[in-house]
Amino acid sequence: MQPVRLAAMITAALVSVAALTGCSGGSKPQAAPAPTQSLYTPPPCPAPAKATPTHWPAFLPGDMPKPRNAAIMKNGVSMTSDGVHIVRFITPTSLRESVLFIVQKYPKAGYALGRGDAEATEADAPFVHGQIRGVTRISRLADCQTLWLTATVNINNNLGQTPIIAPHTPSSSPSPLPFG
Repeated sequence: MQPVRLAAMITAALVSVAALTGCSGGSKPQAAPAPTQSLYTPPPCPAPAKATPTHWPAFLPGDMPKPRNAAIMKNGVSMTSDGVHIVRFITPTSLRESVLFIVQKYPKAGYALGRGDAEATEADAPFVHGQIRGVTRISRLADCQTLWLTATVNINNNLGQTPIIAPHTPSSSPSPLPFG
């Protein structure tokens, strides 16, 4: 009986080793399990010591949420031949903080967010507010610096044609976020 007991112990040891090393005995190699990702959230950007007032262009609606301490870029205000107004500015905030600003502030001010797009270094948020159609694109420049581009068009002034900004259609996505 001892040889049977010894054979059983060796078999059990081999099965244990095979299970621990991932060896299946087949000819196909087994893939190693994917490492788990940690969800790292960087600390918030420090607020500037003194708030800097921004002189916003008149074409931006007065009730449109505008981030604090924004610096409009040199030659950052323009209008296309088909009536699209564009403003480019930089904020001392992270991309994450900028996205949260849009998601939290725009709807509270009556701006309906459409389905946008988000990537590792930028995000878009199309919006509608009355006769104003627009899109805000934010791009990460550094950990605590974000470039914003806001383009708007008033469909009353443009005879109902919105050249680059499609009319708002509600998304069928269950996500409340406007970013992909």
